Amino acid sequence: MDDSRSGRPRSLTGEQTIGELTTLGEPCEPFGELSFFKMIDVFYDKAYALDEEGAEAFLLEGMDTMAEIRAAVLACRRLEKPIMVMLDVKDEDIDTMGGRELAYLISLQDIGVSAFGLRSEDGECLKELLKQLYPYSRIPLFVRPEAGKVIANEIRQFIACGVEMFDCRGISPAEQQVVKVETDRADFESMRSRKEDISFIAANEEQAFFLNPERISFSPQIDIECDMASELVDFEDESFDVISILIETFDDGFRFSQNMHYLSRPIMFSTTNAEALRMALQYYNGRALVDAKCGIEENELKEIADEFGAIVY
Repeated sequence: MDDSRSGRPRSLTGEQTIGELTTLGEPCEPFGELSFFKMIDVFYDKAYALDEEGAEAFLLEGMDTMAEIRAAVLACRRLEKPIMVMLDVKDEDIDTMGGRELAYLISLQDIGVSAFGLRSEDGECLKELLKQLYPYSRIPLFVRPEAGKVIANEIRQFIACGVEMFDCRGISPAEQQVVKVETDRADFESMRSRKEDISFIAANEEQAFFLNPERISFSPQIDIECDMASELVDFEDESFDVISILIETFDDGFRFSQNMHYLSRPIMFSTTNAEALRMALQYYNGRALVDAKCGIEENELKEIADEFGAIVY
């Protein structure tokens, strides 16, 4: 159902056909034998089969790495259906309160994800995380109410934390009615005054980085090599805000992807080769910067950056 004030869906019900995709159970390179593009192909075959069965949207859940989620998203978006991601909150994340979750949200919301959900057994932790994520979300946040425990006050609390969507499949019609009444009453438009500018928030797989565009220090450009571990670790010891990576060939994106886990800081790609940049951004598990002065024509550079949610700087 849609809310007339914003056109956004307020709940998923049993009347909708949702195609669910879960983990392949196998890591991709460099931590496993499965290539990133093979992972995309496997997910596309699964999504295509669900589409043929009448799926109206795709729900990705049970995936634990950015690489796997991004592969599934890139596969599903070929079919031009809404894509929702449900992320499980790890116990160790409770101490960091949103670092990983914000990184995932920032990285995924501009590459085709339509809604972002969290799941945790700790209800109070879940609400606090949602409250922290909401100002930086440009897509609806959602949760899945627990059957038999849906009460109006709980739904109101979730809405106050920024939840705009509820996955109501599996709860009773009476409970679905409770969700509908509370979402119909909510003033989502006034809540959006809490939104923050995300133009210069970069991310890797574990952390989001709030950059000041007036004061960003870049490392000297690093050339791509097959084994970059020692060089990247050395740069980590320096006081740079962003690590600058020079991409020269089509294969450089893959080579960097095999080494990017050594970096705990955001990165900026620079290249004169548009297809090399597209390949690097496709592999990168986060939200990267791209060099606006790299020599690629402005409109083409913006198109590539928009395709993968990158920041042109």
